Amino acid sequence: MKTPIPFLAVALSLVLAACSQAESRDATRPADAVIGIVQCDAYLAAVNTCIQDKVPADKRAALTAEAHQMFTTWKEAAADPQQRSTLPQACGITRDVAKEELAGYGCAL
Repeated sequence: MKTPIPFLAVALSLVLAACSQAESRDATRPADAVIGIVQCDAYLAAVNTCIQDKVPADKRAALTAEAHQMFTTWKEAAADPQQRSTLPQACGITRDVAKEELAGYGCAL
């Protein structure tokens, strides 16, 4: 089984190319639980479900940290009108890249 770390690095690079570096946010607060971009919210929900339900315990922490970094980056970008317009495409590309990598864990995105 391949490790999904390379896909996350590629996906994060794509996002960072389109968006500025985000500040850390508390994703546990209700106001921060969603980004407000359908493609991004759907992707992050699917990845979080995959991590919790399918990924072996020894790999969860790294993948959770990567997903949280994507969330914070996308949340920051969504607050900027110039960057917000790039998010549907960036999140869609990220999802396409992740599909193959996470399929190794039995996840369908």
